[in-house]
Amino acid sequence: MKWSIVAVGKVKEAYYRDAIADYLGRLKHYRAIALHEVPEEKLVPGREAQVMRREAERIESACPPGLRIALTERGARVTTAELAAKLAQFEGQGASHLSFVLGGPQGLDPEFVRGAAWELSLSPLTFPYQLARLVLVEQLYRCETLRRGEPYHKA
Repeated sequence: MKWSIVAVGKVKEAYYRDAIADYLGRLKHYRAIALHEVPEEKLVPGREAQVMRREAERIESACPPGLRIALTERGARVTTAELAAKLAQFEGQGASHLSFVLGGPQGLDPEFVRGAAWELSLSPLTFPYQLARLVLVEQLYRCETLRRGEPYHKA
């Protein structure tokens, strides 16, 4: 199964970009993974729903056919081991592609979220989108090493 991360906005800070690139490089030893960044809409007060809808249209265009995991604050809160098991479950369903979707500052469009295969929360805490993206790629890498019994994950 191939994976994609589809995220709203570009990471500007070099230290985040470098860390994200490092984990993406590590992940590529286990499976094909791509990062797709879609432009963030300018926030217009009172028009949050329209902003999220336009971003969702861009996200939908960037997502390859397959299953989608929406990352939201209301999503399932799981341990790394539970996440690894859930990813294995998706892989067992025979889908060829799995996209992890991160919204912009307003979050993801509710209609887009309803169409996702699963809704996942990285934490009950609020993170800047750059940090959320880094946490996601690190956890995906950790899940892959855990599934293979490698020593990176120490539970």
